[in-house]
Amino acid sequence: MQRLTTISLMVALSFAFAGCFESGSEDSPPPAVEPPPTGFVADGATYYQTNCATCHKAGQDDTTNAFGAADLAQKQDMITNDMSSYDQTTGFNMMLSINNVPDQRVADLKAYLESVPQVVAFHGQ
Repeated sequence: MQRLTTISLMVALSFAFAGCFESGSEDSPPPAVEPPPTGFVADGATYYQTNCATCHKAGQDDTTNAFGAADLAQKQDMITNDMSSYDQTTGFNMMLSINNVPDQRVADLKAYLESVPQVVAFHGQ
C-alpha cells in the first residue's frame, strides 16, 4: 500500500511540474511586435480632402470650419481607427461613418496634419 501511495504521489508531482517548464523555449524567439505604419503626407492630404475637409480645417491657412468642427491639426492625438463617437454637438452624428479606418490611412492623415502650419495662439499683455 505504501508503494502504491509513493508511485501515485510521484505521478501526481510529475504532472504538476510538467507545465512549469517549457521545452525548447530558448529556440523560439518571442513574437515580433509590428511597428506602426509610416505615414505619407501626400496620401494623408488626399484622405483629408476626400473625407475631412468639408467640415474640418487643418492648420492656420485653412478657412474651413463647418458646424464648429475642430481644427484637426490641433487634434492629431484624436485621430484613430474609429472616430464615430466624436460628434457630440448635434442630434445627428456626422462622424458616424468614420469608423474602421485602416492603420495606414490613420498614419497618412497624421503625417499630413503634422506638416501643415499650426495656428499660433496670441496672448496679449
